[in-house]
Amino acid sequence: MMTDEAQSNNGETAETEAVVTMPKRGEVLSASTDEPEPEEKLDTRALQTADFMWGAPLRSGDCKLSGLIGGTLDKGPTLRLRSDGTAELLSRFFSTDDGDAWVVVRLVLLDRNGTALFTFPRFSSPGTVTDNQVINWIARLSFPAVFFSSVTGANMTYSC
Repeated sequence: MMTDEAQSNNGETAETEAVVTMPKRGEVLSASTDEPEPEEKLDTRALQTADFMWGAPLRSGDCKLSGLIGGTLDKGPTLRLRSDGTAELLSRFFSTDDGDAWVVVRLVLLDRNGTALFTFPRFSSPGTVTDNQVINWIARLSFPAVFFSSVTGANMTYSC
């Protein structure tokens, strides 16, 4: 088993998602005031993301886990956390042998003191079916959203 840590790539980045509610066509006017009914409130909550990238491809035996995000094959995978508690491990898995899978034995979210905030359950990539196979792998994960603002790093223990 191997262990490696990821640090935030330029800290947090904010992405905004706005849900806009448009007034309905042909809206009925109020009988007493001849004015439209009040519009529904707009949902303007921002969804924040934080990316944690390993600096180099991770290796275990005949396997390699590299980046998936545009042009990051020379880097390791990226763990993308969202403030709503959803997460993704974005990676490209390669093995020289068929029948291999990348096994994430332990993936831990860390705070600034290196204290474990949350540990994801064990998970693995799809298995290779041919020699020298490359698999673009996005592992969809979730964690308690309350930890989002405290996460400053991640630690992964893995095998192949």
